Amino acid sequence: MAIWDYQFILFPLGNVPSLSDNVIEFVGFNKFSFYQAVDVLNKSANIKNDPSLKSWKSFDDECYFLYFDGKHKVEVELNAGSATEEAEEISIRTNIYQDEGSVIVALQICQLLCASLNLGCWNMKLREIIDLQDVSNGTATINHYSQLRNKS
Repeated sequence: MAIWDYQFILFPLGNVPSLSDNVIEFVGFNKFSFYQAVDVLNKSANIKNDPSLKSWKSFDDECYFLYFDGKHKVEVELNAGSATEEAEEISIRTNIYQDEGSVIVALQICQLLCASLNLGCWNMKLREIIDLQDVSNGTATINHYSQLRNKS
C-alpha cells in the first residue's frame, strides 16, 4: 500500500487478523469464490476489469478492477494478484491526496462485496476491523480520511 492510498482489506468472516511489523495476515481456513467476486464486480456499475493497474507484471490480469464514474477512482485487487478458484482477500484502494479519491465510494464497494461474499473489512490506516453496518464506524472512517486529505 502506498502512503497516499486509503486501503481496506476484505477477508472471509471467521478468519482472524494478525498484525505484526506493519504486515497484516488473516489467520484461518475460510476462503471465498474468486469467480463469484469477479461476477459481483462485473455486474457493478462503473467497475471494469483493468489490467493496466497491475502492480507487477507477474500478477494475473483478471485480478484488477477499476471503479471510475468520470470523477472518482477506486482500485480493486483480488487475491493479491493471483487468480485461483478459492480466494483469501480483496484489496480496495483510493487516493487520499488527489480529487479522484473517494473513501465513500470505496466503502460502498466494500459493503457490496462483504454482503455478497460474507466478508469482513479491515481498515489499513486505522488498523482495525470496521463494521460496515455500523454508522459510527463509517463516520469514523470518513472523518479519518478527511483529516488525512486536509493535511496535504
